[in-house]
Parts: sequence; C-alpha cells; structure tokens
Amino acid sequence: MTTTLPIPHSDTYQLSERLANSAPLPAIHTPPPNEVDREEVLLKKLGARGWGRMQHFRNFYQPGWGEMGGKPLSPRATEAFFRFLELVQFPVDCTPSLFLTDQGGLELRWECNGIDVQVEFSSEGIELYSAAEEIESFVPHAEAVSLAGQLSSR
Repeated sequence: MTTTLPIPHSDTYQLSERLANSAPLPAIHTPPPNEVDREEVLLKKLGARGWGRMQHFRNFYQPGWGEMGGKPLSPRATEAFFRFLELVQFPVDCTPSLFLTDQGGLELRWECNGIDVQVEFSSEGIELYSAAEEIESFVPHAEAVSLAGQLSSR
C-alpha cells in the first residue's frame, strides 16, 4: 500500500511578480578602490579629529556654504592633498589641523617647536608658507610628492 502525501501549502504572503519588478532598489555606495587606504592615512596622520573634519567637508559643504558663498571640496585639491599626506612625515607630537578654504581647497597647518607651516591645496596647485624660514611659494599638483619630502626633512 502506497500513500501519497498532500502537496504542502503555504499561507505566507507572496509578492506578485508585477510589484517585484517595479520595486526601487536602494542606492549602493561603492567607494573608490583606494578609499579605505586613504581613510587609514587620514586617521594615522591627522587623528580622529582630522578624519572627522574631512568627512564633514566631503558630505556637508555644498556650493554656496558660508557667508562668502564658498565652493565645495575640489577633487583636484583632494587628490593632491592625499598624495602629499601619504608621504609627509610630521614632527613627533605634532598633529596638523585641517581646514576647508572658501575656494574649495584644503589647508593643512601645524606648529611645532615655534615653526609654523601652512600648506594649501587648491584646484590650481599647492601653496606653501613657512613663517620661521619666511618662505612663501606656489607649486603645481605634480610636485606634491617632492614637497612632502622637503617638509619631512625639516
């Protein structure tokens, strides 16, 4: 004697095919390939405060911010900033401060042992100011790596 079992019946809700195809997919943010490495460099060189400021500049400063109608963060300035940051060695016990300029550039500033240094990354190039040596210069983005080496040796 063989018994046939009844076909299982489910009382669970099934989304109709018509609704399933038109359901919007949530946006998925895929970071650029080197983004994780850059985040680590930010944390290592500028600490949690510098990392947080960069996130704030990237995500919350839209065109027209501030009283002077500031520009958003420049991709060219950001790229040069990271090339510089990856290679520069700051003096021991010295954590630079990070600022967003009205023109959408990034400015790094640090003072250690009476030496005040400012490096501004704009969409046009990199501006350096060193108060102790009374140096003020402008270099193209392509020289970010050599500038990092020069400032590391001081």
